[in-house]
Amino acid sequence: MHLDGAVLFSALFSLIFVSAVLQSLSGFGFALLSAPLLAATIGGAEAVSTIIITGTVCDVAILAMRRSVPRPVGREVWALAGWSVPGMLVGAWLLASLSGAGLQIFVACVVIGAVVLRMRSRERGVVVRPAWAVPAGFLSGALSTSTSLGGPPSVYYLVHRGLTPHAMRDTLVTVSLVRLPLSVATLVIAGTWETYELWFPLVGAALLGQLVGARAFHVFGSSRYERVVLYLLVASALVSVAALLIG
Repeated sequence: MHLDGAVLFSALFSLIFVSAVLQSLSGFGFALLSAPLLAATIGGAEAVSTIIITGTVCDVAILAMRRSVPRPVGREVWALAGWSVPGMLVGAWLLASLSGAGLQIFVACVVIGAVVLRMRSRERGVVVRPAWAVPAGFLSGALSTSTSLGGPPSVYYLVHRGLTPHAMRDTLVTVSLVRLPLSVATLVIAGTWETYELWFPLVGAALLGQLVGARAFHVFGSSRYERVVLYLLVASALVSVAALLIG
């Protein structure tokens, strides 16, 4: 997909803004919405680095601007982050190996798969064992460095751990921040760290979106929170398919 420079920047600014709103609402979803279109417009490698930079700014703002002290579940954070390490290495290899079209198809499949997983996980009655953090962490790490879509496996695991919306959001955000340095280091070593030239103004879009999303988060109750997350994933799947058709 080829767009004029000014049009492209305006589109990316709007995309990052909306993605940040969704991230602030649920603790994930930033990459689910932005990755398909970014990969289609600026390429896979630049898409991953742009999402890592702007998404991290959004995550830090989410925790810093909380009305109360953030309360991530420590044991879940370290389990998911620790087991994501080997997955990150696999993900970096995938990013370096897949073609542009191949990466777009992979991203679309991941997003659509995330919708299916989330629909299956809407019933919170079943609480899984902590051992399930192993495959969830590995898959999350692999998807994080290959597509920046590391959220779905962690979400699917945590939604069955009986966490409240606030605890789940704080835990997801903290996991992303804990594994950030290794994600960047892995991509640099693999030679796949490339940045979009106008990435800095996009940081402003992320911060603005976070402010809007933070206000909206306190409006939704737990049941409506669940619906917001599901609608977010459905929208992301549609965006991923549209990006493939346009590209």
